[in-house]
Amino acid sequence: MLRVMLDGRATSSDGSAKLTYHLLVSWNFLEGWESAMWTKLLCAAALGAAAAGASAETSWDFSYTGFLNGETNVFDPTLRYSGSFAGEDSDGNGELDITELTHFSWDDKLYIDRGGRPCGPGQCELHKFTYDLGLSKLNFVSEWTYADDASRSSGSTIAGSQLSFFGYTQGGGTIASNLLWTPETRFVINAVPEPATVVMLGVGLAAIGAVARRRQGRAG
Repeated sequence: MLRVMLDGRATSSDGSAKLTYHLLVSWNFLEGWESAMWTKLLCAAALGAAAAGASAETSWDFSYTGFLNGETNVFDPTLRYSGSFAGEDSDGNGELDITELTHFSWDDKLYIDRGGRPCGPGQCELHKFTYDLGLSKLNFVSEWTYADDASRSSGSTIAGSQLSFFGYTQGGGTIASNLLWTPETRFVINAVPEPATVVMLGVGLAAIGAVARRRQGRAG
């Protein structure tokens, strides 16, 4: 008889919320081919977990909701901007800085990415970045520009302060906006599940499915 148990729990050893699944498998008897199959599956899961553990890189998704329009002085509680970043606290000081980032995107623009092309046809720069792992406090300053024969636009963000935009098109005039953070602006940040979590959960689900099919076959 094969017994499979999945146990999920939240941990925060590095200051970020991580979901770890523990897979406990025990059996009293399995036929030869079944034993070999499950041995391969569990070894693959263990190797996947070990590989993920060797790299402490973590990814985060974040968003800000609710901004004050600097021109109209009207607060919009539904206006939302989001981004993501990834990196590793290589010096172990409890803070992720700009030199430790492998990815950063904000407002649908890619600023840092391995093998990627930041901002597409435009130009952008992440001037400053820090993320306190213990306090979940994010600070960054970013800027982007775009120009062609008929238009020009630019934008900048000082997280926690303001988000500005300016655009100009020939024959269409100019557009400008200035959005301000307020005490009512809501900040949400979540760590993306680690690859090891997906590997272990997948093996567990496969085991459960196999057991169910085995029991149905015996019942028939």
